[in-house]
Amino acid sequence: MDAPPSFGWIKFNTNGAFDDFSGANGAGYVMRDFSRKATFCAYIVFEVHSAEEAEERAIWAVLKKALDQQFTHIIIESDAKSLINQFSAGNFEGNSHTDAIFKDIQLFSSKLVTCIFSFQPRYCNSVAHELALWAKQNNYTMYWYTPPIWLLPIVEEDH
Repeated sequence: MDAPPSFGWIKFNTNGAFDDFSGANGAGYVMRDFSRKATFCAYIVFEVHSAEEAEERAIWAVLKKALDQQFTHIIIESDAKSLINQFSAGNFEGNSHTDAIFKDIQLFSSKLVTCIFSFQPRYCNSVAHELALWAKQNNYTMYWYTPPIWLLPIVEEDH
């Protein structure tokens, strides 16, 4: 379990899921404030071609949410180590499938006072992982300010 964000910061745990055989995919994220309280959760289905693209889309969705909510200081945690390292280094160059998303991620993150990209192993992102799997299995997008009952036990364990 990692530490909660400092006062005034918002932390997003993100995850993407993709099935190479069926193409089914999903992204999930949970937003937390300094009190560790989950203040928003989402699972989303995108049109993607790989697990890495699902991870990228999860980060894109989080940044879009942060801007919509007018947040200024955020931490984005993901288990997609290569993406986190790339974005942390300020490298937003993608391939033909991802370049537009990477440019959006660069633009969105530049509009914040501070945006930290942080690698966390999957066990620190279990809620986001469950949300991504739920989206992939159900091919459905959903947003909550209060986590659904089935997610509460995981939300309370994962910080």
